[in-house]
Amino acid sequence: MSKYIFSLLLITSGFFAQACSPQPRPIVFGKDACSHCRMIISDPKFGYELVTTKGKVYVFDDLNCYWNFRHEQKMSEKQIAHSVVYLYDQSQKFVAVTEAHFVKANAVRSPMGSGFAAFSSAAAADGLQGQAQHFSWLQIAEQFKP
Repeated sequence: MSKYIFSLLLITSGFFAQACSPQPRPIVFGKDACSHCRMIISDPKFGYELVTTKGKVYVFDDLNCYWNFRHEQKMSEKQIAHSVVYLYDQSQKFVAVTEAHFVKANAVRSPMGSGFAAFSSAAAADGLQGQAQHFSWLQIAEQFKP
């Protein structure tokens, strides 16, 4: 009987550990305010979310706000459990920033003027009119270094 109880406790603790791990949550467009500029996040083509290892969720309306907040808070990668971005080509869908393909173009009218949009692939970004510069998340991080 003790093996049964031990197994049950082990399984139960696994469920609790998983339930307590920090996870991204969908942004409520038209209701949630940007954690940096305090504007209401209204455009589902844009949106960033940062989840700390302690489970605190911060939401942003533009790439500028995301990076300004990180620099002001002196937030290191070690403190971040998740960074996600909403896809320009698939509104209301978010992915890890490392999985997105970023484009900076005059045709992109982002909320705070960064001009960056995230796409599911480079091919998906090809529909933008005018010249567009393509970036990976690592290239963007380098560009936004303080």
